Amino acid sequence: MRRLLVALPVASLAAAAASVLPPAATPARVSAASCRTAEVQVHDEAVFGHFAALGPADALKGRAAAFGFQGIKIESDGCGDYEVEIDGADRSADRVSFAAEAQRAGFPVTFEQIGPPLDRKPGSTYGVFGTFGSIAAANNFVLRLAAVNFRYIDIAYQDGKRLVVLPAVPLKATLSIANEVHKAGFHIAFHS
Repeated sequence: MRRLLVALPVASLAAAAASVLPPAATPARVSAASCRTAEVQVHDEAVFGHFAALGPADALKGRAAAFGFQGIKIESDGCGDYEVEIDGADRSADRVSFAAEAQRAGFPVTFEQIGPPLDRKPGSTYGVFGTFGSIAAANNFVLRLAAVNFRYIDIAYQDGKRLVVLPAVPLKATLSIANEVHKAGFHIAFHS
């Protein structure tokens, strides 16, 4: 029987925040604060993909559900970003086994942490793999990264662009991560 990532119970406030919202008209240079959807995130998320419209997101949700994945939802992150995801990816062991299972089914999932991807807490930073003009281009790049096992990544919105981000990186790990990224044929820029 297929092992499934079980969505953990979430407060009704979190469920309301994660519900699909109608698309907002977002000019190309809208600030993140004005178009991002406020999210009460209680658990890390397993992300199947990001889309600019609800239709393609719903199609991916249906394909994943047909493979037996449960608890899938579409979350409007705002700024034209519909994310297909499952809550409850909090433990490393769960993420590793779920990523392998999803990959075998043809879904290169990534994982999104609790908290904003561009946060810099003391002793940590974030790295940017690339900047893109559309959610589709950013999502395609995320899929390429997931294929070589960079999975704890997110798409952030900043100044009308989509940043593919490695969040919450301990400062002492930046050099080893940069080397690993380089060996995989990619580039990452850490921000201080």
